[in-house]
Amino acid sequence: MADTNEPKVVAEKDDDLVEEVEVAVEDGSGAKLQQVATKTGEEEEEVVFKIKAKAFRFDEGENEWKERGFGDIKFLKQKEGNKDVRIVMRRDQIHKVCVCMNIKEIGPIAAHSGSDKAFVITGMDYSEDEEATPETICLKFAGSDSAKEFKDNFVAHGGRSK
Repeated sequence: MADTNEPKVVAEKDDDLVEEVEVAVEDGSGAKLQQVATKTGEEEEEVVFKIKAKAFRFDEGENEWKERGFGDIKFLKQKEGNKDVRIVMRRDQIHKVCVCMNIKEIGPIAAHSGSDKAFVITGMDYSEDEEATPETICLKFAGSDSAKEFKDNFVAHGGRSK
């Protein structure tokens, strides 16, 4: 077997040789990474409800639904002071926020096209920028039981229903 640290030629250009060296991880020469504490902004809040869903946003310019992400959608309530509930959804694996709405700023929840597995909410969304933008979001759940559980918790925590 060839030595893993032996240079090899990967390209030739104008009589210049470019060498590439492979580094084996087993010898301990790999990068040393340290654990870094990450702040999510959810440290001062408690999760009062959590469920998996897929989120879509309505693009009025193209008149179609565009996928926003798939992940856990959580109802978060502040532990101290203002007890408002907000809805936060982070994409699985990358944990980027794709929905962030204050439940009191959301209009009445409605079934999507008569489906029992999806609901549409409209309100001010804080997920993209520091400033809120009005968005129409469709949340699709695995089954009708999950969707009903979401709607019941939405109404129980201050959301409106049609």
